[in-house]
Amino acid sequence: MKGVLNLEDQLSFYMAYHSNKVNILIHSICVPLITFSSFFLLANFKSPLPVFQSSLDAYANLGVLSSAGLAILYILLDPYVGTAVAPIVIGSSMLFTDILENDSYIAKANSVAGVIFVISWIAQFIGHGVFEHRAPALLDNLVQALILAPFFVTYEAVFVLGFRKDLQKRLEVKVADKIKKFKEAKQAKTPVKEKK
Repeated sequence: MKGVLNLEDQLSFYMAYHSNKVNILIHSICVPLITFSSFFLLANFKSPLPVFQSSLDAYANLGVLSSAGLAILYILLDPYVGTAVAPIVIGSSMLFTDILENDSYIAKANSVAGVIFVISWIAQFIGHGVFEHRAPALLDNLVQALILAPFFVTYEAVFVLGFRKDLQKRLEVKVADKIKKFKEAKQAKTPVKEKK
């Protein structure tokens, strides 16, 4: 099955932009930091209308809603890994909502989340420029790259732990083919210098 909900298609797209081990390590650290700091910052945007008519209204914010949407997509891509990740994704945004409910922490916590967000993005661009020598996936497909980044990191951990080896082997073949095509296309665009 090809398309949006095809795990192999989605992971191979993103993994083709991340073949250098140092860049993968940078992403393995920075992507979770970006994801969690994003949920934190988005938790500041609450629904102006009561949603649940209860104390749960605080959780009707962009952080919780975006984390729930991401968790649902991950479950649709892979019911097992997605279900394992969903409580972490949604739970973190609910925890951040609770932190933001304490007025004395809001300004400092938002500043810290903002700094983490910016530094993590800079580190990832350095990873691509210095180590990967390839533009980030988000320049080719912003939405796909932003949604897949956390799942990519999750699968890197899954593979390191020795799970889903069959998937890993299939992805390695697909990714190698995509990288080969990228290098061939890049080489075809590079003018050949004449020898004097």
